[in-house]
Amino acid sequence: TAPEDVKHVTLTLPENNVITVSCDYKGHLFGPKKIYRARLNNEEVHENKNCDFEFRDLSYSTNYTVVVCIILFYNDKALIGFLVFLIILTSVALLWVVYKIYILKRRNLHELPVLQYDEETLLPVEPIVADVLLDTYKRKLADEGRLFLAEFQSIPRIFSRYTVKEAKKTCNVPKNRYVDILPYDYNRVQLSTGNGEAGCDYINASFIDGFKESKKYIAAQGPKDETVSDFWRMIWEQQASIIVMVTRCEEGNRVKCAQYWPTPDRETEIFEEFIVKLNSEDQCPDYTVRRLSLTNKREKNSEREVTHIQFMSWPDHGVPGEPHLLLKLRRRVNAFKNFFSGPIVVHCSAGVGRTGTYIGIDAMMEGLEAENRVDIYGYVVRLRRQRCLMVQVEAQYILIHQALLEHNQFGETEISLSELHSTLSTLKQRNSDNESTLMEDEFDRLPTFKNWRTFNTGITEENKKKNRSSSVIPYDYNRVLLKLDEGRSRDSDPDEQDEEDSSDEEDEDSTKYINASHIDGYWGPRALITAQTPLTDTVDDFWSMVYQKKASAIVMLSDCSEGDKESVYWDEDKKTFGEIEVEVASTDTCPAFIRRNMLIRHVKVTQPTPSVSLKQTLFHFHIHQFSVMSCFKPTPLLSAEERESANMIKDIKHNCGGSKSQRSMLTVVHCNDGSSRCGVFCALWNLLDSAETEKLVDVFQVVKTLRKERQGMLSKPNEMKRPMILYLQYLLNSTNPMKRPNQTLPEFF
Repeated sequence: TAPEDVKHVTLTLPENNVITVSCDYKGHLFGPKKIYRARLNNEEVHENKNCDFEFRDLSYSTNYTVVVCIILFYNDKALIGFLVFLIILTSVALLWVVYKIYILKRRNLHELPVLQYDEETLLPVEPIVADVLLDTYKRKLADEGRLFLAEFQSIPRIFSRYTVKEAKKTCNVPKNRYVDILPYDYNRVQLSTGNGEAGCDYINASFIDGFKESKKYIAAQGPKDETVSDFWRMIWEQQASIIVMVTRCEEGNRVKCAQYWPTPDRETEIFEEFIVKLNSEDQCPDYTVRRLSLTNKREKNSEREVTHIQFMSWPDHGVPGEPHLLLKLRRRVNAFKNFFSGPIVVHCSAGVGRTGTYIGIDAMMEGLEAENRVDIYGYVVRLRRQRCLMVQVEAQYILIHQALLEHNQFGETEISLSELHSTLSTLKQRNSDNESTLMEDEFDRLPTFKNWRTFNTGITEENKKKNRSSSVIPYDYNRVLLKLDEGRSRDSDPDEQDEEDSSDEEDEDSTKYINASHIDGYWGPRALITAQTPLTDTVDDFWSMVYQKKASAIVMLSDCSEGDKESVYWDEDKKTFGEIEVEVASTDTCPAFIRRNMLIRHVKVTQPTPSVSLKQTLFHFHIHQFSVMSCFKPTPLLSAEERESANMIKDIKHNCGGSKSQRSMLTVVHCNDGSSRCGVFCALWNLLDSAETEKLVDVFQVVKTLRKERQGMLSKPNEMKRPMILYLQYLLNSTNPMKRPNQTLPEFF
């Protein structure tokens, strides 16, 4: 009788390219136990007295199957079967060895046919002229991206004509993060100095040609702990002054790259003969810029400046949803480049996927600007000839097209603060009375995103009556979800996320509908909620939303009475709305707005917990004159109320979003329809953060993003001008948000 099956098998990944397998056998053996046996993909077999196995040198992005069995001392049928199996297995193995010998001899004797085979799969893809870039992209994307897939799959993952002998030497194998991603011998980066040991000139890095320039880039794997010194030696010897890091050190609980630079807490690190000092670190939402000093102890007066730019908005899986982020990264990198920069070192974890994507975008942008056409397919083939698996997946190949299309359609729309005045003057110009201004042309280029996502929940018969405007319905993918029993959920699991990424499959029995949308902020997703001013029948839901989402402030951009509908949703004393009790603790009246300090609590929550206080404090900003901003007159002097309106946004940010600790605090903004005035406010909110952090603004991209997040956002040309006017006034005002100096606004519009 055969033993019972081995169960309770545990598989772990202690490090890259290694898996461990263990089991706890509690079944019936029906005989004396001998050994455990583990088989990997029906090829590699390990035997052990204990059920503990380790498999090393596994390939990157490969599926493996491990089968564990237990062998008894003696079993007639099992022994006969095993002998038959062993004979068959031996025969197959011999045939496989003979076949491999034949292949190796064929490669040695007939190298040319192999080279031809590599080239045979390539397709005759023509370069794309800029004028037809959009049409070509749409054509290739049609039918679920069939043409994109065909192009990408036709490019060999590895070109067999190029050897990787150095990377496979025994002394160099531990230096490779992945056993199957190795630099070709002919263009690998060779270290000229070292300790004299075998393999001391090896590093997993390759020279990559740019659009015109030879060896413009170095594509490298993310340094391992044992190769950090080699990495800095490469930077030193190649005189590189810019490092582009397109990964985080850890992603999804997996180590992607060793941290090879100092932290603010420990400003200096020493790696063998190299001293690395952190001079400054500037953090932005998508990237961090570090200014480093690199010194070689073996050379006198050898200090060099190195700029380290780490892009942190690449998701763990897939590609960035906004291609303009990579164009923005490219602009930052190029701003630090000069004639003496040396090659740009680009790395991710393996040094092929994200690395190849960034290099592809940078090189093809140069080609687009120089020749007004791009050969993306040809350049990716060129990349693969210089390093295997460059642009690793189809989504990255498509992303290169999307980034170039983004630039070709919209151009560069960033404005630095130093050029703000001159840019605004240029945008208002027109060649004749009948022609539009550059501002109007830019507005016309904005995508409308009409019906780009579903909004089915808001148009059901049950929910139609909850909408003030039938033309502004929240998209399903980012609408605010209200739990029915928020009191219980806050008590039982206060750390639970209240929202999902999409409500398309949400259980309607567990949530309620409200006309409100999550809006991304400058520092992160879902920093704001834009909502319509609550109706009489939706006031309870509005306060439930404020409580559930732990809002720190409410910004009211509507009057107390909008048309024939009442808009007041609080009482000056204390009142309960549904299950939320609202109390106005204090009131401050300013010329342009009223600031109320409110206390809210859930009537079912009677005992505080570490994460849920008995009462929640929030600010309520009621802005009187926001509606008049839609018709600013081109006068050289703003009224006191208009200046106060510009200043009040700074005051709101000071109270609920101005410091690092407050960046995660949520602000609810509402107006009549939740879009028209809210769009202007949200645009300015994000522009101010960008100006303070990066000393630049990008009105076009801010408006484009807001349009994708809610219908009716900044739908009129004058609404796009207004954030810029308000922002300029903000710059002219003093740093004191409550001070109102008599300063003038140039007649830009």
